[in-house]
Amino acid sequence: MKIGYISTRKIDEKYVGAVLIVDEFGIPQEFKYTEPVSPTPLQRILYGKSLDLYLTVEIIAKNLLKNVEQKPEMFLTDNITLVESSDQVYYVSSYLTPKSDQFQNTEPNECVIPLQGESLKFIAKSNFTQDKIEKLKQIVEEFDIMEPFQRLTKALEFVCHS
Repeated sequence: MKIGYISTRKIDEKYVGAVLIVDEFGIPQEFKYTEPVSPTPLQRILYGKSLDLYLTVEIIAKNLLKNVEQKPEMFLTDNITLVESSDQVYYVSSYLTPKSDQFQNTEPNECVIPLQGESLKFIAKSNFTQDKIEKLKQIVEEFDIMEPFQRLTKALEFVCHS
């Protein structure tokens, strides 16, 4: 099984993004990134507050997803904005929870999966099916899904500064 990770960052007024595909052991299978994008002063004026959304979703994320050669079952992101780029992209965050918390859904497009002492919250563009929830449960039981984000963040910083 392969899991995709997609992330974007704004570093020194430049936007950069990458996709990392790993196998069930966390071993990289594919890595693609964008060159840093620096918006012009005119683009900043014309796009205003929508500049971040436009660059991260339309320019960076959608192009990365389109150019991935290996197609994982899903892509996880640490940037909730990227959920808008595809139905296959799921935002995931981790937070500490008391042992009394049970599996819960708050909204149809959200699901929370409790682990030992923490919970993982997933947010999707569309509603979660029971099959998708079961798949997520299986993945989080077998694999530390948060760790590759650390690698992806370091890779993006490296790309932006090299």
